[in-house]
Amino acid sequence: MYKKFNLELKGDPINYFSNISENDVESYKNKVEKISKELLTDFEESLVVTENGTIDGTKTIETWFPNYKADIFLSHSHKDIDLAIKLACWLENNFGVRVFIDSLLWKNIDDLQKEIDKKYTFSEITKTYDYDLRNITTSHVHAMLSTALNDMIDSSECVMFLNTPSSIELSTLKNSTFSPWIYSEIKAANLLRINIPSRFIQKRYGSRDLQHSREILNEAPAIKYDTDLSKFHKITYQSLISWNIDRLIHEIKGTETLNSLYNMVGEG
Repeated sequence: MYKKFNLELKGDPINYFSNISENDVESYKNKVEKISKELLTDFEESLVVTENGTIDGTKTIETWFPNYKADIFLSHSHKDIDLAIKLACWLENNFGVRVFIDSLLWKNIDDLQKEIDKKYTFSEITKTYDYDLRNITTSHVHAMLSTALNDMIDSSECVMFLNTPSSIELSTLKNSTFSPWIYSEIKAANLLRINIPSRFIQKRYGSRDLQHSREILNEAPAIKYDTDLSKFHKITYQSLISWNIDRLIHEIKGTETLNSLYNMVGEG
């Protein structure tokens, strides 16, 4: 990961990316679905189990949550999935960058949880799940997804956090989220290494980048987590529009367009 951005979209979602039609969205979904099927070619509706009956956690992660070479990891609330897809469609259509949305490319974590629990925690006699055993399996399943997400954040060039009222609750003191996954993704983005893209090193884009590489980087209980977005570059919808105009002026696409986004925040 090289850069991270806090994209604040505070108004009505209908006001954003109005030029992205339903046909555009369907076309994008179909394209991503095709990519997902290719990523999951080795996937079988079963767990990856060794000969002695042990679940192979590493292989299960690789099978259910395969790595995808993305330019932008899009962190968002599940309530904002439609807005996230529109944003991803807009980014890919205009800039030619690859955007990662986990729910579109990966298998569902709930399906993995059910499959493990059906095999290991369910009693045919009582027709119930063992509470203690299910606590253990839930910990493993969440660790698998968290590991896969961290790997994706690390391998993507940028993290873009979709900051909306659905993802962040504003308070007088701190930004908080009720999503443990958003909290985990932001925390990971703040801790993971800075990895400078080879094009910057090859073109000798400056010692400042090398300096940055040395920096340390259903009814349920409502549990909130304080989030630290201070290390994220703040951008807005107008920032995206300006970025797109710059892309049109210079007639570029792909990861080269990210250079102008970095320049906008003063670190290109």
